Amino acid sequence: MKKIPTYIISGFLGSGKTTLLLHLLKYCKAQKKKAAILLNELGNVNVENHLFEDENVFELLDGCICCSIQEDLKATLTTLVESHMEKPIDVLFVEGTGVANPLEIVEVIASPPFVNSFDIQSVISMIDVNAYLDNQDIFTSKTIRDLLKNQIKGATMVVLNKVDLVKEKQLQKVEVKISKLLDTNTPVIKTSYGNVDLRELLQKRSNTTVFSHQHQTNCCGDSLNSSCSHHTHHHDLTHHHDHVQHTSIKTITFQDVPSVTKRQLKKWLKSLPEGIMRGKGYIFLQDKPGLYPFQYSSSQVHIGDIPLKIAVDPCMVLIGKDIDITTIQNSYASQFSLS
Repeated sequence: MKKIPTYIISGFLGSGKTTLLLHLLKYCKAQKKKAAILLNELGNVNVENHLFEDENVFELLDGCICCSIQEDLKATLTTLVESHMEKPIDVLFVEGTGVANPLEIVEVIASPPFVNSFDIQSVISMIDVNAYLDNQDIFTSKTIRDLLKNQIKGATMVVLNKVDLVKEKQLQKVEVKISKLLDTNTPVIKTSYGNVDLRELLQKRSNTTVFSHQHQTNCCGDSLNSSCSHHTHHHDLTHHHDHVQHTSIKTITFQDVPSVTKRQLKKWLKSLPEGIMRGKGYIFLQDKPGLYPFQYSSSQVHIGDIPLKIAVDPCMVLIGKDIDITTIQNSYASQFSLS
């Protein structure tokens, strides 16, 4: 089954995500591509439902898919895969709430069992340039400030929207601020009303690489028999691959992770390159029965004290910028003594 090319649309409240999504849907129809939309709203009613009456929409309401209703997101992704098997989907657009952290959405999609069904093409971050500077002053909470940063840091493309509402001096101030959070390979587009070059927007800018201890099959059906084989999938709605080598966000998924000690896991995670922004997964501990969740962020490792009650496979998902996949693969193989 072909993986579903997936685009994540991120951005703070009122940045113009829905307007951009409507442009994308119109473009897909013109290209005769069947699109599916996963819409997330904090409230229990989607007040913009009328805009998507004739679309293939999967709604997630009353919470944020990156945190409070993450399990609902997993259930919906499972439903999407089942729908795709019956009626193939050409592209999926995921619009998070205005307070969603895109990296946490990437983590879910890049985790088993979804990593073999969805192919993240790009994380598009919308910024309302008319409100961006004010938001820096209004929101003093560290949580909100970190969110605003992560919505930019986690992007493979940034769209500066509503430039018609600001003067050049203010626009320049916004550009200077976000430039401190972006690497040089992340494109920035300036626009109004979400009007952008959609072919450019739909370029593939994100890679997902999968490593596994187990025997696995690649997308062409050829067996990969090495003890730590890997494959990287590329599916591109617009069939342009010239930007892939400059991708800023890379996701690495380790499947069938062997049992480890807490010390071993922490030592390895803290030895990773600075470009690793987040890590998450489920691991078996050698000295305790059960499968335990862990999270890695800002050089800090947290391993849960209580084993999971649900049946999931041990795995690790790492998300980073400007990282060398081979270096991390070799480091993993060395730390966990793969033969």
